[in-house]
Amino acid sequence: MSVDGKSSITLMKTLQTSTKVYSICPYDVNRFIVGTVGDRRHARVIGLNGQESDIQSLTFPDKTYRAGYCYCTYLPSDGVLAVTDCSKNTVQLYQIGTGTSKTVKDDRIQYPAGICGAQGRLFVTSWGTHTVVEMTVQGEIVKCHDVGMKPITISVSQDGGHMVVGDNVYGGTSINVFKMEYA
Repeated sequence: MSVDGKSSITLMKTLQTSTKVYSICPYDVNRFIVGTVGDRRHARVIGLNGQESDIQSLTFPDKTYRAGYCYCTYLPSDGVLAVTDCSKNTVQLYQIGTGTSKTVKDDRIQYPAGICGAQGRLFVTSWGTHTVVEMTVQGEIVKCHDVGMKPITISVSQDGGHMVVGDNVYGGTSINVFKMEYA
C-alpha cells in the first residue's frame, strides 16, 4: 500500500503467502518480516515481489504457535528479531547475521502479546500485569510502564516519543496514546 500527502491509502498489490501471518514489520525497503501461525518457521521474510525466504542464520525451536501466541518485531539498526512466546512468558532475541539468541524470562513479563521497537528499545505488552515492559535489545529490562489496561497491541513512534496501546482484542474498547519522556 502507499499513502499520499492527503493520507489516502491505495492498494498496490496482494501477495499470497504459503503460511498464515499474524504479525508484520519492515525488514528493509523491499522486504518485511512476518510472524507465522502454525509453522515451525516462526518468522519469515517476504519481498514486495512475493518471494518468501527463511532467515538463514536463525534456528527456531521445533514448535508451532496458534494465533495470538507468538508475535515478532525487527529492529534493523540493531539486527535484532524479537519473538514473544505467550505460553512460556518469554521474549526470544535473535541476532540476525550471527544466529545467536537469548531468552528473556522475568516475572514482569506475563502473557507477552504485542511487541514493537524504536530507538534501540523493545516494548512488550504484558497482558497479565497490565504493563508495557521496556527493554534493551540485549534483554535488560529498563522499566515497566503501567498502562491501566490489559494491553495487547502496541506501536511506538520511530522517534520514541509516543506509545499507542490497545486492549480491543479481548473485549476492551480503548486505544491509549502516551507521551514518553526520558530522564
